[in-house]
Amino acid sequence: MKILLVIDNFYPEIGSASQVYNDLGKAFVKRNHDVHVITMYPRNFYLSQDNSGKVFPIDETIEGMHVHRCRFHFAQRDNVLMRGLEHFLVPGLYFNRYKTLGIKFDGIIFYIPPLLLYRMANMIRKYDGTRSVLNFQDIHPQELVDVGMVKNPLIIRLLKYLEMKAYKTADYITVLSPSGVNLILTRGGNSDRIQCIYNGIDLAELDKNFKRKDFKNLEGIENKILVSYAGMINVFQGIDDILDVAKRFKEDNSMIFYIVGDGMETKRLKKRLSDEGISNVLMKPLQPKDVYYNIVNSSDINIVSLDSRMTAPCLPGKFANLLAAGRPILAKIPRNNDIFKIVKDIKCGIAIEPDNISEFEEAIRKLKANLHQVNEMGRNGRKFFEENMNLENNAIIYEHIFSLLKSCQ
Repeated sequence: MKILLVIDNFYPEIGSASQVYNDLGKAFVKRNHDVHVITMYPRNFYLSQDNSGKVFPIDETIEGMHVHRCRFHFAQRDNVLMRGLEHFLVPGLYFNRYKTLGIKFDGIIFYIPPLLLYRMANMIRKYDGTRSVLNFQDIHPQELVDVGMVKNPLIIRLLKYLEMKAYKTADYITVLSPSGVNLILTRGGNSDRIQCIYNGIDLAELDKNFKRKDFKNLEGIENKILVSYAGMINVFQGIDDILDVAKRFKEDNSMIFYIVGDGMETKRLKKRLSDEGISNVLMKPLQPKDVYYNIVNSSDINIVSLDSRMTAPCLPGKFANLLAAGRPILAKIPRNNDIFKIVKDIKCGIAIEPDNISEFEEAIRKLKANLHQVNEMGRNGRKFFEENMNLENNAIIYEHIFSLLKSCQ
């Protein structure tokens, strides 16, 4: 098949979105498909320090995938207004890039958000009849409203209208969690055209990344218990709770907290560390993939964190990595989130609700006191990963969806 992936963040940009679609694209390549990617030109605030400032070609082939980039990145990381405007302009920009390829694809997958990419899917259907899959990784505008990024009633009404249009006009929808399916069905989705597919990762390749476990030695903290959060640092994550709980362990010299990543909240959180003298928390910028996996694999406790206001279904990409690593997970997650239920049901760690710092502290102390007994938690998580997040199975599922959609053309 000729398959197109449309995504805002792709290699060499760092983040779960880039990793998820890089892995999915390679899975299609391994199954002998012709894979193309339309994406944004790499932005410095999404690059590791090694790649920052480099010049990248507009078109190149990466591990068998033909990547087509668009030079359009006026938006700034910390400017919500400009990033929102970019979301409205991107569909037309990408569609013009699509037309220059001159390829009739058998299947297209759109990474959503940006929500407005559904319009590009509709443009393509009218242009050459190709059907698409909208892969909703996040539910917008619900998440933006939940955390207060969007407050204007008129803008909220507009975004909700666009959301309903996306659901109703989609050829097919895939989401990351069962609750995501239920939510979209209540908002106009078609039960015959929606499916839950967990993000998958190539297990063999992932295990190569997890061979290293020397991050603590490299940092000179080999005698400390490492509690880490590695991922995006935006309003969705509720990182303030981690700083608040770290302050309660300030006199405990046996522990140290690491926050690794970047995002809109980075500067404010660094200021908190300085102003409040939180000396047992270290913040590091985005790291190359090998270093990220080394951090995850070397950590004694890995945190998955979401803000308490996040009512929309959401399954952060890092969750799959932590399951695959076989490490105990401390999930600070709203109770209605699928991660909370998974962690509880399969016993791969401890799940607590956000904003309860005493419960957060108790969970860390419990894991700290039983580090020699948490291997079973790790095995439980690994088992769930192998059964539900098999990348090759995901590729096969998408192949069936493409065949179904092609028969409708």
